Amino acid sequence: MLNPLERLARDATDTNLKSLYDAVVEESILPIADAFQSELSKILPSHKSKLAQIGRYFATEADRREATKFGILLMGVCGNRADAPLLETLALHDEFTLFAALALPHVTDDREGALWNIAQRVRGWGRIQVVERLNETRNQEIQAWMLREGSRNEVMDSYLAGICARTGNLHLALDRAEIDRPLLNGAAGIIRALIQGGPADSIDDYQDAPVAIQRYVNHVLKAEDLDLGHFLCVSEILQFVPADEGWEPRSSNSGVGSIPIVILTNKSLTGSIILSFFPTTRFWFWPWNTRLEPVPVVSFRHRR
Repeated sequence: MLNPLERLARDATDTNLKSLYDAVVEESILPIADAFQSELSKILPSHKSKLAQIGRYFATEADRREATKFGILLMGVCGNRADAPLLETLALHDEFTLFAALALPHVTDDREGALWNIAQRVRGWGRIQVVERLNETRNQEIQAWMLREGSRNEVMDSYLAGICARTGNLHLALDRAEIDRPLLNGAAGIIRALIQGGPADSIDDYQDAPVAIQRYVNHVLKAEDLDLGHFLCVSEILQFVPADEGWEPRSSNSGVGSIPIVILTNKSLTGSIILSFFPTTRFWFWPWNTRLEPVPVVSFRHRR
């Protein structure tokens, strides 16, 4: 692939263009991307401007996806700030998001801002790939977004729950007397995804999970008009902690605290719904037309 690219950079003919195009679409770009970029540096100094033009041509005119990816790859190595809007647009296609996310930092001064802009506009694998590249951000706006929206995607929330919890400092964000509803909703989604586990982080991979869960529950107990997501989250917590694979059997007797879980009322559903946990780990729901004070039902343990 490098040889036909160099020939085209030296002599822009239809024949050389077709030769490069045929080489590009013969194989997948992703497995060879790093090696190709390394080799590209050998011809970059004398052909940077022409290589950028070739990249733009492939990115905008190619009729095959591998050729478009190749163009994005070239723009990331040889492009300039003027290419950022094009890369941001191409990033909205799920198959191109990763390549655009790799290219954008080289053509913009605000790497995190560019990635965040993409992350907010994609929902599939693209969001997963971009949010993973924001895992070291210290930008408070991005951290706040990660806790409220960032973990949600169309593949599986578990892919990003751990990253968003750690990067956004979920346990610290919940350490306030009052929090906004989007944060409470986001916390519920993150905690549920971590408890359910999956191909990425689980609840055990999040060191501050016990503290975050305790603070989340404290906020839930004070909140009104909760939606079903919060009842499902509390359900996950109540089933996980006393289970064989939960925290309790993994904890020593020292330094173990108890967090009270209470009956929760939700006036946004029919009257109020009262959630109770029984030793059988089954949940029962009753419609209720009067307001009851929270009543302790069960406790669960956590590591200090």
